[in-house]
Amino acid sequence: MAAVANGRAAERESRAAGREPILRVEHLRVHLPTGDRTEVEAVSDVSITVHDGERVGIVGESGSGKSITGRAISGLLPTSPRVRVEGAIHFSGREMNGASADAWAEVRARRIGMIFQDPLTFLNPTMKVGAQVAESLEPQSRRGRAARVSEVARFLRLAGLDDAEQVAMRFPHELSGGMRQRVLIAIAIAKLPDLIIADEPTTALDATVQARVLRTLDETVSQLGNSLILISHDIAVVAGMTDRIYVMYNGRVVEEGLTAEVLARPRHRYTQALLRSVRSLSDEHLELYSIPWELRRELSKEAASHAP
Repeated sequence: MAAVANGRAAERESRAAGREPILRVEHLRVHLPTGDRTEVEAVSDVSITVHDGERVGIVGESGSGKSITGRAISGLLPTSPRVRVEGAIHFSGREMNGASADAWAEVRARRIGMIFQDPLTFLNPTMKVGAQVAESLEPQSRRGRAARVSEVARFLRLAGLDDAEQVAMRFPHELSGGMRQRVLIAIAIAKLPDLIIADEPTTALDATVQARVLRTLDETVSQLGNSLILISHDIAVVAGMTDRIYVMYNGRVVEEGLTAEVLARPRHRYTQALLRSVRSLSDEHLELYSIPWELRRELSKEAASHAP
């Protein structure tokens, strides 16, 4: 499997040689308010590159800064003078950090598809599912009710919902958690975006439904040829679906590289500890490993030494 993953990544790197990446993030820093006069640097000096058709994973514990990174590079952080985003965010060569709300809305409407971890929060409870998918369609696809209904059903089926016509007529609360997550996938891919950002897309689902949703996402991205950023705390999820990986801790990228190589031969102590924390299903007597506080203190000191 490692050889296949490395070969696929090498092929995409060769194809992308000499071309501007879909996404190039350089020295990203995100400052968030924590009180009346205080703030925290939630993301510190993060640089990420995503090429055409490439799948990139961002992995780390809760609080590592991975979701804040995803929201920053999609322009979805709160608009406030106290929320500061520094560094460069180039999308297809266009600098987006500091861009207007209209410019960000244009990019998200057509170029970036977002899949979030809590579908009920992001689906409109007063609109039927089909109408919400239809909002993502290209303008020419909206001409004529029959054509629109057909396109909506096509994307719902692509997202793994076989009974697409019936699902389109339902409200979000009438669907199961796994079905709602697939609806979010359908909404994201209906834009035919260059890049899909999936932020913990299966966190609230049980293991069986999680596997189905991830398989759906994997197959859909393969069919459409989108680039993908998969954000997850679950190394196993990222391992099976990405070409390259960024490991984050305390707001910083501590290790990056080809997914198969990083997981087979992790160089950073935190990556090594994170991999040891994965529960083995084959050895029920294996003691559950917990990352030592001594290592966490050392990493925090290391991060502080790099602070500007």
